[in-house]
Formats: sequence, C-alpha cells, structure tokens
Amino acid sequence: MSRISSQLSALSYQLSAISYQRVAYQLSACRVSAISQRPCLAFGHAVRTRMADG
Repeated sequence: MSRISSQLSALSYQLSAISYQRVAYQLSACRVSAISQRPCLAFGHAVRTRMADG
C-alpha cells in the first residue's frame, strides 16, 4: 500500500511540474505580447493563489 501511495505522489509531482512549466511558458509568451499583458498577469496571479491554496 505504501508503494502505491509513493507512486501516486510521484505522479502528482510530475503533473504539477508539467502544469507549472505550461503556466511559466504562457506567462513568458504573455510577457512578449504587451497587448495582452494585463489579463495574462491576472491569470498568473489566479494560478499562484490557487497553488498557494493547495
């Protein structure tokens, strides 16, 4: 049972790393286009607060 839970935690860690990379890519792409910078910053703030909430 502990092996399954450790595999699940490793899988969730990989998924969170993938989603974090995707968010970082979106934020860097938003930083390039100054027109959509404000909504992208709001999106990044929402994602950060959601990650902080857990």
